[in-house]
Amino acid sequence: MEMVGGMALQLSHPHAARRRASELPGLMQWRSLPAFREKSPAYLDAVDAYLPALSALSVQQRRDLAVFKAAELLNALIQIRERRQAPDRLGDAFAKASFQRVRQVIRERRIVLQGAELIDLRDPVLRDLIDEGCRLFHAGKRDAAVYQRALALSAAQCLVLNDQLDEAIARYAAGSGLSFPDSLLQAVRSSFLEAYRTA
Repeated sequence: MEMVGGMALQLSHPHAARRRASELPGLMQWRSLPAFREKSPAYLDAVDAYLPALSALSVQQRRDLAVFKAAELLNALIQIRERRQAPDRLGDAFAKASFQRVRQVIRERRIVLQGAELIDLRDPVLRDLIDEGCRLFHAGKRDAAVYQRALALSAAQCLVLNDQLDEAIARYAAGSGLSFPDSLLQAVRSSFLEAYRTA
């Protein structure tokens, strides 16, 4: 167990992580995916270290976390395109609305979707995972090594939540109140769902 920012996060030794990762069908082959082929050993070990805690989530916990992950990934791609002034960016107003939506979710610990669907993120395990991702992301702005850990946590989530992410993207897109173009949804599926599929 490692204390991270005052939070206890269960991180396993890399070899133990690989053994426990085998509990998920196909997950042992994740290192052979193109997304990981040029990554450093430290990055790969960090992914390994996060897999056991994520693999231990119940199906319902995974479904709930996957909707948050969908919101996070959609927002990340929107912000990247806006920063780079990419031809397919959605504009400053849309980028701000997406950012505020995700920040509200983190602050309130819940996702309210249209149609009165409520996704409760107050579960202590989910709360700690979300907090750890936020902490690493913000600390990583000042430390490249920490930023790599943030990316490793995100990659581990994409691996473990792979079966839930497609539905989660559709649920968030339909109920968030934001009009995401199909091209953006497909880009997220391609970059963060299909790229991390092991089976």
